[in-house]
Amino acid sequence: MEGWARLFQHAATPTIRSNRSMNRRLLPALSGAMLCGTLLLASPAFAACETDNLPDEMRRAYISGAQEALNEHGFNAGTVDGQMGPRTRSAIRAYQRAAKLPVDGCATQGLLDHLNFSQPKVYGPNRPR
Repeated sequence: MEGWARLFQHAATPTIRSNRSMNRRLLPALSGAMLCGTLLLASPAFAACETDNLPDEMRRAYISGAQEALNEHGFNAGTVDGQMGPRTRSAIRAYQRAAKLPVDGCATQGLLDHLNFSQPKVYGPNRPR
């Protein structure tokens, strides 16, 4: 072997060996960290809507209030039942778009405040007269 090639081969050999032993130690740690990260992301702390973490009665109250106000404003949220179904979420998103709010489809206190107190009022195409 030429001088430079031998020098590079010799210099690279200990690094490869030390990387293999380091990989054997790091792999379980990284696997554990990835598992913990997956569990954290699936926890309620990272839920899609802030109201998802509320007690059932309070969450249903937010949803019922939003359904009632959305129906009054002409955004068809369906039956006022306190359940977040596809029709309710679609009505919330339609209202948020019409009111130029961030569109997340969540029944929050901010949404209820906007529905009840914002001026000028935002109405949908199905507004009862």
